[in-house]
Amino acid sequence: MITNANNRVIGLRAVQALLAKGSAGRTIRQLFFAERGAARELIDAAKRADISTCQVTTAALDELAGGGVHQGVVALVGDYAYVDMHALLEDQRQPLLLLVDGVTDPQNLGAMMRAALVLGATGIVLTKDRCAQINATVTRVACGATEYLPCARVTNLVRAIAELKEAEVWVAGTVESGGQHPADVDLRRSLAIVLGSEGRGMRPLVVKQCDFLLTIPALGEIAALNVGTATGVVLYEVSRQRRSPPGN
Repeated sequence: MITNANNRVIGLRAVQALLAKGSAGRTIRQLFFAERGAARELIDAAKRADISTCQVTTAALDELAGGGVHQGVVALVGDYAYVDMHALLEDQRQPLLLLVDGVTDPQNLGAMMRAALVLGATGIVLTKDRCAQINATVTRVACGATEYLPCARVTNLVRAIAELKEAEVWVAGTVESGGQHPADVDLRRSLAIVLGSEGRGMRPLVVKQCDFLLTIPALGEIAALNVGTATGVVLYEVSRQRRSPPGN
C-alpha cells in the first residue's frame, strides 16, 4: 500500500493531467482502479504509455487514497519536482507569480493553484515551513493544475520577496482592509501577489516588504472571501487588465 501522501494522485481530472503531461511530468509508477467505467480512457492511456495498471476492490482503493475522494482511480507517482524560484523568472517577459504565506489547508492551496493556472499565473511560491505542500489532496482539488503550474519552495519568504524586487518584479500584498481596490492599480507590470492565511492573513514582516496592498471590497455582510476565491478575484483583475488597452 501507498504510505506517502505526496506520492499518490487521486481523482479523474488529476490523473488525466498526469497522463497528458507524459514524460514531461511526474513519473507514474502504477495506476490503480476499482471499476473500468469512468476510468476506462485513463486505463487505456496508461497502457499505451506502458504504465502498469491494477484493478483492486473499492475498499482497497479507499485505503490507497488515504480517505480522499478518488473517483475510482489512484496513481502511484514519483516525487513532485519543485523548481528553484529563479527558474520562475526565466523566459518570462511579464511573470505573474502567486506567493503563499501561511496557507496550511491543502484544499485551499489546491483551489488557489487551480485559479492561478486558469487565470494566467506563471508560477507559485510556497514556504517550506508553515505552509501546505503539494500532496494528493492539493493535486485533486487543483484538478491537475499542479502538473502545469511550476512551483518553488523557499525557506524565507521575506528574503524571496527581496530577490524578486531586485529582479524588477513588483510585489502586491492582499489585506482584508486598508488596501487599494485592485481595479484602481495598474497590474500589467511584472507582478507577484502575496496571499496569507485565512485566519491571520500575511505576516507583518511580509506586509512591510510589499510594494503596495490590495483589498477586495466587501459589499455584503461577510467581511472577506476565503483565500481560494480571493485568489481568483485578484488574478481575474490582472488578467482583465492585461487583455485591455492601457487606460481601460
